Amino acid sequence: MTTVGLIANPLAGKDVRRFVSAASLNSDRSKIEILKRCVLGAIDAGAEKILLANDFRNLTIRAVEGLNLDGKIEEILFHPEGRRTDTTEAAKIFKEEGVKSVISLGGDGTQRDLVLGWRDVPLLPISTGTNNVFPFMVDPTVAGTAAGLIASNHLSIEEVSHQAKVIHVELPNGSKDLALVDVVLVDERLTGSRAVIKSDSVKQVLAAIANPACIGLASIAGRSNPVYFDDELAVSVICDPSATESVYAPIMPGSVSEVGIVDIKEVQLGESIELNGPGALAFDGERDFVMGENESAKATVLRNGPKVINPIFAIQTAAANKVFLRKRNS
Repeated sequence: MTTVGLIANPLAGKDVRRFVSAASLNSDRSKIEILKRCVLGAIDAGAEKILLANDFRNLTIRAVEGLNLDGKIEEILFHPEGRRTDTTEAAKIFKEEGVKSVISLGGDGTQRDLVLGWRDVPLLPISTGTNNVFPFMVDPTVAGTAAGLIASNHLSIEEVSHQAKVIHVELPNGSKDLALVDVVLVDERLTGSRAVIKSDSVKQVLAAIANPACIGLASIAGRSNPVYFDDELAVSVICDPSATESVYAPIMPGSVSEVGIVDIKEVQLGESIELNGPGALAFDGERDFVMGENESAKATVLRNGPKVINPIFAIQTAAANKVFLRKRNS
């Protein structure tokens, strides 16, 4: 079965940064409309089935209401609880079901949660979060068409995707975690609301993607020493409010902060660096783990992550291959 997986994080674009910055709200209605257009694009491109990962706001289910799709919609069997683990569990099911391409709506954190469940997932990430370094700003019809072309074997995932870098982190308690964009050590002892909103709390940034035009903590590295998706390296930046050098970076939408810079180091793929406590580790913008005074985490960046589908290139490739030319029924 040529199947496209579809998932949306109902909490993406709704965190505390709406109260402390100029970040806009991504409503349920806007996400439902995006999902609907993705479904229609995928079906038109030849997908035989759309496998929906439901959520506690029923976004994917509401998106297909009223659409006459002749049994092409199926819901995976699991019970969402409104936690980030919902996305991870859905990704595991997508993998077990042999899904050919996955469309995921959310920000950097949502894509990270998905990859925790399926590390090399064939992924088309659509931006609906707060900090959107990893996902695309793309028309949903185009995104759905690209995913459908891959699912229906009109395109191969190898020709229209590029494998992403992953920051692999070994934590002091022996567990492992990962990030797609950045791991940041902040001078905090609690995870709290998870989002990092104080620029003077940042102690170290390790970024696999550091685009100077991005929003979020990765912009600190991006405006100090840019590193892009295709670059075979990462960058580490040591920060201190009392440093003699600084960079101005938008760590939240509409909020540009001065961040003191002590040291900047390019990090080769496969090279390990340490992030030393005390402090909290934020993965792709969200605090998840607190380290004590004598604890440290080891981080290594490898290119073994999701196969990220380039939707524009996919459409262009399909057009060059005359995929969209069809014979009319007589």
